[in-house]
Amino acid sequence: MYNAAAKAAAFVAFAAALGAAAPAASQTTERVSLDTTVEADVFRGQNALDRPNLIVDITGVVRIGGGWTAYVRPWFSQRRTTTVDKEIYQAALQYERPGAVATRINLGYIVSPVGLGLMDTRPGVNPLILPHLSYFTPMPPFEPGGAVMPAIASTYPLGGEVTLSGSKWDARAALVNSSPTRIYVLNNTSPNPETAPVLEGGAGVTPKVGLRIGASFAHGRYATDRMLTLEGIEGEYAFGYTQLSGEVTHDTLQTASGHVDAYEWFVQGVQTLTPRWFIAARQDGTSAPPPLSGASEDRRFFHTSEATLGYRVSPEVSLRSSFFARKTYTRTDWDQQVGVSLVWAHRWR
Repeated sequence: MYNAAAKAAAFVAFAAALGAAAPAASQTTERVSLDTTVEADVFRGQNALDRPNLIVDITGVVRIGGGWTAYVRPWFSQRRTTTVDKEIYQAALQYERPGAVATRINLGYIVSPVGLGLMDTRPGVNPLILPHLSYFTPMPPFEPGGAVMPAIASTYPLGGEVTLSGSKWDARAALVNSSPTRIYVLNNTSPNPETAPVLEGGAGVTPKVGLRIGASFAHGRYATDRMLTLEGIEGEYAFGYTQLSGEVTHDTLQTASGHVDAYEWFVQGVQTLTPRWFIAARQDGTSAPPPLSGASEDRRFFHTSEATLGYRVSPEVSLRSSFFARKTYTRTDWDQQVGVSLVWAHRWR
């Protein structure tokens, strides 16, 4: 069986071969592009790890022609340990057709269609240092022997997605092989969840330039003989030099004796002060169901808050400094930390 890296390499080679067979008019240096982002950060304070964190996030794109492109996104991280994680977040074919109703199709290992916070996973795009930690931090098990998972996950399942959009609306539908509450990536450092068909969808309206209000939905199996229904609302608003975004999701999780509810939310703001200076802040959290054993009837909460001051050294290089506070599910007090990061993002032609 091929490993994940070999699969991705074969995928890109196949796409490149298709591109080579395209008409001569498409044979330009712009047919292939590569985006590289490197981030190094370190935090100090209560329960902070002493080692720095290093991330390399790469996206390669091959424009095949006729509206088709192929892309692959390997990701490497040395997460404050001596071990290097090597994962592949995306490896897919994409078709785009412009028009009064624009169409986009993605087939392969794709970014989950559910979760606005997934738009901030690339370090060069994320205005803060840390990612949406509620997407990575699992809830305490609420059922004996149950799956360990977050209320919503940073996940890249295998599947297909169709997106339609007009001047003031957008809609998407997808069939994927993993629940949006389970982390699924190629070459995962932990075992991927058992594959199961999950239906996902969403829609949004843009009543005016800069403002979008949307909703998302998912239904399918999150564990053996356990079903999930997820509903979410999201919003984005950009005006002047300010950007605001946020979401709330609600999970209905089937159990042996009925169902339980979990919630996830975040609110985020970015303010550009000058062409080089900016500030950003995010608060996110999860409300996890109490254990079904009856030991406690209280819900368990996870909270994080981060405030960041950033400086753009150049269009490709930025420096950030953050104050970060976190309350885990099992504690009532907060950890407080300070951190710094350096981000370099470059597009190769």
